Amino acid sequence: MTIFVVKMVPAILLLSCLPTAWGNPLFNRATTPKASDSQVPSSESLTSPRPSGEPTCYTSSQWLVISGTSLFWPTSTDYLYGPTDNPDVDCAAQWMQYDARSSELESLGPAATSTLTELIPTSTGACTTSSHLERYYDTHTGPVTTLCDGHARALGPRETITDYYPGTGPCSTFYVPTTITTTLYHLPSASPTCELHLEGCKAVWETYKSRSLAYESSISVSIPGDTSSPLAPNRCPMTARERPEQCRSCHFLPDTATLFYWPVTTAGGDLCAQNGTTIHATPTGDGPNTAVLGDQTLVSPSAYIFFTSIYAWGNSHRAGQCGAYHENKMISVHPTSITSRRGHRNARYPIRGTAFPFNFAEFLPQTVGNYTQPLIPWPQYFGGSQCGVYDSACTLVRDDYLPFIDVPGEVTQIDAKWESCDQSWYIPAVTLVPIVDGTVSFPSPTPTGDQGAEEVRGVEEAVPQYSVGAPTPTPTASLGW
Repeated sequence: MTIFVVKMVPAILLLSCLPTAWGNPLFNRATTPKASDSQVPSSESLTSPRPSGEPTCYTSSQWLVISGTSLFWPTSTDYLYGPTDNPDVDCAAQWMQYDARSSELESLGPAATSTLTELIPTSTGACTTSSHLERYYDTHTGPVTTLCDGHARALGPRETITDYYPGTGPCSTFYVPTTITTTLYHLPSASPTCELHLEGCKAVWETYKSRSLAYESSISVSIPGDTSSPLAPNRCPMTARERPEQCRSCHFLPDTATLFYWPVTTAGGDLCAQNGTTIHATPTGDGPNTAVLGDQTLVSPSAYIFFTSIYAWGNSHRAGQCGAYHENKMISVHPTSITSRRGHRNARYPIRGTAFPFNFAEFLPQTVGNYTQPLIPWPQYFGGSQCGVYDSACTLVRDDYLPFIDVPGEVTQIDAKWESCDQSWYIPAVTLVPIVDGTVSFPSPTPTGDQGAEEVRGVEEAVPQYSVGAPTPTPTASLGW
């Protein structure tokens, strides 16, 4: 594979002494409004901050001279490097030339400003509605009971909350004239139309890196316009294979996750005292229990975590991706190795919360009055993802518990490059699904928008009955940074 550098006569200048620019602005990219029926006629104007008169302009090697002002004006063929049989090499060079020239023209300042007045539709009253399943800050109108732990619980599924925008009352729509100002800059030419691809850009990046290192070691002061200094192919996509250092310090970015587990139940005793007899899952045959989920067989006592998607990203300020992007992946985990995080929040600077071991018996559905649902202990619920981080507004236990869990080390079953990634930075909130009588299926999608939620029927006054006073587990040691 040949690597080469070609230097040719500069391309013909595409600007005729830089006339006033029209079209999309190069910087401060406010979108120029499209004409429409609501547009006020004859409202467009164009003003130029430059004095009239025809400037002198010409190119000289790597420079464009405009009335005595010199601008760096690279030519794509001076920066064409990579395998000669790859069209992405030429495409990368075109974008490098365009970006470098555009940056220089931007330094001249705005070429013109364009103003346009449009009639923007505005409304008051209940013109738009949206619905969502109730959250901790919503008012619950259905049945509520208080068990002997002293915390109120909503019985039955969550209600659907309807919001009205922009307000309440009759809907009224009218138009308000709005002036939009767009700043325009000179453009060197039409932007390239070619598209860059990952595979074709790998060699381009490799050549750029080797040339950059050679150039930096050969000079003490960078000289503008020196074609020995390669332009970065910034429009070329780059992956972790070009930046393997990202995997030495990284964190996960999972989407939704589902935890399938073999339930632990209790019989007899008092729910308040938690002194019942432990009963494990019903045997499905000789040996370990099994269940089929899609094309996979689940085997007890392992728990299984399914990710709709998951990938990893470097922790540095110039971060890149570690490993590949994966969709619809399942891992098997020993149930005792699963750790929850109470009071955690995902963010660039996360609230890591406190680590606790899982107690699967806490998720067992219990019957209270006419309803059957898990009675999650208050400390676990208050620290779950469905509440604000120890937000005092979260006072009612609903049937919506989604605990955060640390990403287990077994995630390397998906991608071996993730061995060093942080397990408690950005972590999934999991939907809990028990494996009952050897059968299991993916949970139904949570209703959103106009799908609504299941209506609570047969509402009746609930009275205190049982407690959910499960022993509070002792926090485990903090798991990593």
